[in-house]
Amino acid sequence: MIGKMPHRLTLSCLLAVLLALPLQGQQLELRFLNVGQADAVLIRESGRTALVDAGSSAVLGYLRALRIDTIDLVVASHNHADHIGGMTAVLGGTVVRYYLDNGVPHTTATYQRTIQAVSTSGAQYLRPTARTITLGSARIRILPPPTSGDQNNSSVGLLVQHGDFRALLTGDSELPELQYWLSNDSVPRVHVVKVAHHGSWNGTSAAWVEATRPQVAVISVGTGNSYGHPSPGVIQQWEGVGARVHRTDLDDASSVYWRLTRAASRAAYAAAKRS
Repeated sequence: MIGKMPHRLTLSCLLAVLLALPLQGQQLELRFLNVGQADAVLIRESGRTALVDAGSSAVLGYLRALRIDTIDLVVASHNHADHIGGMTAVLGGTVVRYYLDNGVPHTTATYQRTIQAVSTSGAQYLRPTARTITLGSARIRILPPPTSGDQNNSSVGLLVQHGDFRALLTGDSELPELQYWLSNDSVPRVHVVKVAHHGSWNGTSAAWVEATRPQVAVISVGTGNSYGHPSPGVIQQWEGVGARVHRTDLDDASSVYWRLTRAASRAAYAAAKRS
């Protein structure tokens, strides 16, 4: 039996339900979880679920609080601990049907435990080739990383599409990988961008901002982190094209989330208020 949700998570979930009430038809939910200086993004549509990164074991607590026991697709954007640190807990505590990572092995014990957990779980392993994966009525287009031994610049990119709505998630991509995608992939304008590399100066370029021009930019970042993330200059760049910047350390109690109908042509979003 699932115990009571923490007060802050309860507030966020309650607001999500209330905001969903007027909407009709199929709905997409994007939830950027507050997991400190790490990443975790939950995508749900028509009863299907995808999880992009699990940088903390706290992710499993979120899943249980939201009564999610099966995940259709888990994506590890890359194999640093702040993106896979909670994967063993997720793989051991839920049913995972497919697991996709960047295909670049890492030397850490965290990575070794994660790969062993994938094997034990029975999840089907996928490589980050150019493909589109359906999630209910949503589509997730995989942006393959360039050939690189560097984990950050081998992050898997994801373009989430639902009707006319688009969201772009790019892990900890740095300037070389962003330029690679601009040169080799069709990077469209989107409604929501997950700002790369926790808002670091080397995870955003003027060309990337101009190409995507989102209405909303979300930064996954920990309170008082030692890296100085996010960079004030990065925030200015996104705000300079009219994007509203949300941060998981400031803008809500547990997650920044969106719910929208299939017919939505713009980001119909709501950020949960602090408790």
